Amino acid sequence: GLFLVHLAAAAGLRVVGVGRERSHAVMRTLGAIGCVDYTQPDAIDHAAEVAGGFFDAVADLVGGPLIRQAQPHLRDDGLIVAIATPELDVDQMIDANQTFRGVLIRDDGERTRELADLYGTGRLRTHVTHRLPLEDVAEAHRLLDSGEAAGKVVLTP
Repeated sequence: GLFLVHLAAAAGLRVVGVGRERSHAVMRTLGAIGCVDYTQPDAIDHAAEVAGGFFDAVADLVGGPLIRQAQPHLRDDGLIVAIATPELDVDQMIDANQTFRGVLIRDDGERTRELADLYGTGRLRTHVTHRLPLEDVAEAHRLLDSGEAAGKVVLTP
C-alpha cells in the first residue's frame, strides 16, 4: 500500500491514504493529501470528503467490504482496481459506466527496470519498520500476519 501511495503521488495524483493510524505519518511523507483509519466508522465517507467529494479511482489491495462502501463516491467513468476479489455492486458500475481491473503484476522486465531506476535515484523509498535476524523468521511472520508492521520487515543473516 505504501508503494502505491508513493507511486501515485509521484505521478501527480491526489492520494487519500486508507490505513491504520500508525501508518498515516508515513503515508503523508510519501505524498498523501490526507489519511483515514479504515477501522473507524464512516471512514470511506471521510476519505471522500478529504478527496473533495468523489474519487476518480479506488485501489483495493486487501479485499473485503470497503471497496463497496467507496462505490457511491466513485465518479461516473471511474476506475476500481484490486488484487483480490472485490465485493462490488455490478449494477451500480454499469449504470455509472465504471471500470474494474484486476492488477496482479506480471513482470515483463521493463517494469522491474523502471522500479529499480526509481529506487536508484531515490524517487521511490522503502519504509522498513522492523529488522530481525534470520532466526526470528517466526516473529517476522507474526508481525506481518497481525498487521503490526506498518512497513517492510527485513530479515538479516
